[in-house]
Amino acid sequence: MHHFAPRLVKTAGEPEDDALLASAVAAGVARELYAAGRQVRFAVVPTRERVAVTLCDADGVVLSRMTAARALRIAAGERLR
Repeated sequence: MHHFAPRLVKTAGEPEDDALLASAVAAGVARELYAAGRQVRFAVVPTRERVAVTLCDADGVVLSRMTAARALRIAAGERLR
């Protein structure tokens, strides 16, 4: 049986107001996408050292591909076209 001694973990403190607002906006966008039967998926492409981003339907079928920058703009509230 292993016994682990508790240890103190330091946090970075409370998030900035801007970060909280951005998180709330992104959560709202995620809910809107989900309600519309859409989702944004992220995958790391290790051979190219980048992130692949796709817009998928509720069944996971890829509807379009986008840059990570576009995905961040959508998370910030930019509308899909």
